[in-house]
Amino acid sequence: MEQSKVHSITVKIAGVDSFKLPVKENEESFYRSIIERINGNCNNLIYGASGDKPTVALAKVALYYADMLYRQTKQLQEQKTLLQDFESRLDQLLSGID
Repeated sequence: MEQSKVHSITVKIAGVDSFKLPVKENEESFYRSIIERINGNCNNLIYGASGDKPTVALAKVALYYADMLYRQTKQLQEQKTLLQDFESRLDQLLSGID
């Protein structure tokens, strides 16, 4: 089994201090696309009508992504519960309990 090499990429987001991030070679383009999206969203807030400071824009983008993750996780959990209830009901019907 071949392991992917680890690269250290420099991350620069929304004008705050850059930092190094170790990423697997086969995931580097994924991380770079995420960084590009975050910077794009920050730039929309920095240069938009409200003209937020870079740190405020970054905080807003972080909150936006956290909200998306929370809602997606909640929806997945609800779907998991529905599926488990459905499977339980099917098991009861198949075993003749109902």
